[in-house]
Formats: sequence, C-alpha cells, structure tokens
Amino acid sequence: MRIRSAKIKMLLAKAQESALLAVDVYNKPSTKFRSYGYIVLMNIAWTSLFHAIWEKRGVKYFYKRKNSSRYEIVDGERKAWDISKCVTVFYGDENAPERKNLEFFIGLRNKIEHRFLPALDLAIIGESQSLLRNFEGLLVSEFGQRFSLNDALAIPLHLLSANPEWKAKILKELQSEQYHIVRRYLDTYRGDLDNKTFNSPQYSFRVFLIPKTGNHENSSDLAIEFVRYDANNPEEMKEYERMVGLITEKRVQVPVVNPGGLKAGAVSKRVEQALGIKFTPSSHHVQCWKSYEVRPESNSTSPEKTNTLYCHYDAAHKDYVYTEDWVAFLITELSNPQKRSEILG
Repeated sequence: MRIRSAKIKMLLAKAQESALLAVDVYNKPSTKFRSYGYIVLMNIAWTSLFHAIWEKRGVKYFYKRKNSSRYEIVDGERKAWDISKCVTVFYGDENAPERKNLEFFIGLRNKIEHRFLPALDLAIIGESQSLLRNFEGLLVSEFGQRFSLNDALAIPLHLLSANPEWKAKILKELQSEQYHIVRRYLDTYRGDLDNKTFNSPQYSFRVFLIPKTGNHENSSDLAIEFVRYDANNPEEMKEYERMVGLITEKRVQVPVVNPGGLKAGAVSKRVEQALGIKFTPSSHHVQCWKSYEVRPESNSTSPEKTNTLYCHYDAAHKDYVYTEDWVAFLITELSNPQKRSEILG
C-alpha cells in the first residue's frame, strides 16, 4: 500500500518508533522500571496507529467542546482523542480480546504510575507480549507488510536469577502494600473475563519454551520457531502438551503439597511484625477470616469452599493453609486504624 499523505507517514513513523523503543526499554537488562516504561511507550504507539487509521479513513479524531460544534484547542492545536477514546470508537460494541488487552493496560498504567514495582514484570509477561503482537497485526493489516516491525525485533533472552538476594528482594516486593493494590487490580480484571477471552493469544500470549534438537546442521538452523496454534484443532494442543511432558529435569523431583502455604500462626506473626500490633491466631486471625469470608467454619461439610486467592484446604491434614496474598491483604487492610477497629473491635 502506497502512503501519499505526509500526516499519515508521520503518524506511522511515530507509532513504529514508539513500539521499538518500548521493546528496547523492556529488554534492556539494566532497566528497573521496565513495565511502566513499556506500557507508556506502547500507549503512544497504539494512539499514533489509531490516529493514522482515522486519517486514512477520513475520520475527525478530535474532541469537541461541550454542547458545541467547535473543537477543543490545546496549545493552539485541536485536542486529539486519547487511547481510551480511540479504543471505544474503533471497537464499538465488539469486546474482542485485543480490546480487552488494551483496556487492561490502560487501567494498569493508572495503577502503577506512581509505584515502583519491578516484581510486576513477571506477572504481566503474557499480556505484554500480546500488546505488541496485536499492534503489529493491526499495523500490517491496515497499511501493509512493508510497515511490519519483524525485521527490527529479535527474541529476547531471559535470565530468571537464582540469586538469593534477588529472590528476597522480589519476595519483599510481593508482600508490600503497593504490590497488593496492583495485584488486586490484575486479579479482578482477569477474573471478570470470560474463558474464551482469557485463553485467547490476542489477550495474553503464553508459550512453552521447548529445547529444540537436530540430527544435522540444516535441521537446527532456527533455534526458535513459533508454531501457530489452531483453536479449532484440539488434537494439536494435546500433542504440544505431550511434548512438554517429555521435557523433565534430570533429577528426582520431590512433590510438595501446598507449596508456600502458611499456618495461621505464621500469618499472625507476619502481621504483628509489619504493623506492630498484637495479633493472635486463635482470636484476631479468626475474626479476620470470618469477616472477609475467606473460608468456612471448621465443622463445615464443604471445607473446600474457600477463597483460593487467600486460603486452601489441606484434605490430608484436615486443616487450612493461607497464602502470601492473604498476608499482604491483611497488612493493607489493618494498616487503616478505622478498618482495624471495625474488624478486631
């Protein structure tokens, strides 16, 4: 497709450059604030792409004054639609996975704008990858293959450190009030999605990294290949799962029941240390799980009916264990004196 409009060329160049900068920021090993930097730059990229599409279609993508046919003017120029308005107009009544992915990041940007949470990177890898893939797909479908970013991108190299200091730092972050606030947004947003959208690669791109071997040089020229999954071919997915099951570590694996589960005493001790208050497992903790309906009573005939974000039932020992999210939630809630008074009396 030949682009003659100078305005469209400028908007496409801005969209492409912003997307490439976003990937560059995200993949730099030294970047500490990668999630927010990536989201902001991809926000600019998507907005510029939508504006280029409106230019091509002859749509006036500018805000008008309230109860007026005149446009809003900012610094001598008409105020263009922001990303939220663009998404609303472009998708209309269609709740496509691509739309839900964009709306996820619009809300997330507002949540993390004033928070420094590197641990968040690991929680949104799938959605981040889809945000870029969807951008590329719309860019090419609207303006042609010659605008593709493929030639400028490479598969990123990931190193999940086993350093105990790094693990301790991330664990501390995961237990912080700030992380809990953002995590609650992630869980709520994802929980409201229907299964088809949640499992769509357009919403969140999830992959298996499978070691690839070859018997001779030509059979292993490409170290990484992406195989397109056809949702209408369930047998194909079963085959992928079978291959993944064949790849195991060459050492004995010891199964762990309820990994990371915490007893009520451990939860209470953590809350005491964080808030500097008396918090007993037999009284205060019981009041909390009852108040928030985290689990049923001990004599319940359906002990498995728990809020699995915060609690799990251990059938073997006939008791309950609690999660790190429950600890973070309690610390957040009880740090408010009024809330603490309401719950604990």
